[in-house]
Amino acid sequence: MILGSLSSWEEHIKYENPVIVEAIEELKVILQHDPDLGRIEIRGNEMYASIMALEAKSLEEQVAEKHETYIDVHYLIEGEETIGWAPLQEGIEPIKPYDAEGEYALYPPSADEILLSLKPGMFAVFFPHDVHRPGMGQPGQQIKKAVIKIHTNLLTP
Repeated sequence: MILGSLSSWEEHIKYENPVIVEAIEELKVILQHDPDLGRIEIRGNEMYASIMALEAKSLEEQVAEKHETYIDVHYLIEGEETIGWAPLQEGIEPIKPYDAEGEYALYPPSADEILLSLKPGMFAVFFPHDVHRPGMGQPGQQIKKAVIKIHTNLLTP
């Protein structure tokens, strides 16, 4: 998991994998055009962005998710969002097994979960071994965000 902000991106960029750099640079271009909700193509199914608006859920009602073949870059455009994060631990069973078509499995919140507070301009990168609970906050509060999906094949030699 990586937590960062576009305000310090130029100092941070030299430490990142080139594919993560490409995704965030593409995100910066997308944001310049005040994007509509929906999918925005970057590299077809290998890398794309989804712009979404949602109502924040409480910590008690949100479940966690994990992906197998995509890395997620969550970027907060408007509102405030809490995202829970925990590494996948041995013996933790999903409450909804992996769905290859939807590309996710659902998990109960982890006892070791760390809550990340995102403000507009911040991003979080979640890898396939990261269990995360996005979309939480003050119930009813509106959140607008971008999620860039990066296929793991782009990071393999």
